[in-house]
Amino acid sequence: MVLGNPCGRDLEIDVPNRRIWRGGQLIGMTPREWLVVEALLLPNCLIWAESELVAFMAHGGVVSSVNAVRIHLCNIRRKLGWEVIQTLPGRGYRIVSPPLARAA
Repeated sequence: MVLGNPCGRDLEIDVPNRRIWRGGQLIGMTPREWLVVEALLLPNCLIWAESELVAFMAHGGVVSSVNAVRIHLCNIRRKLGWEVIQTLPGRGYRIVSPPLARAA
């Protein structure tokens, strides 16, 4: 998958292998950060409330909290670019540009 970025940097996301590149450089992600990224990339869930992200992480076997999700989102934004994840006040979070499928 390739995720376009409004600032001109491209993010390349290899979901099966859990790897992300920004500008051709591999970005290190923790397993918990990766769970949040996976949730935000799901095509049928465009906006995620904090409580839904906590539940998604629990489904992945990770006990979490709303505060922990906020910290993970902050860390992901720092690594991928602050503009990549949008906050929708009172609703939740979403990836700004939906990922584009790329042939393997």
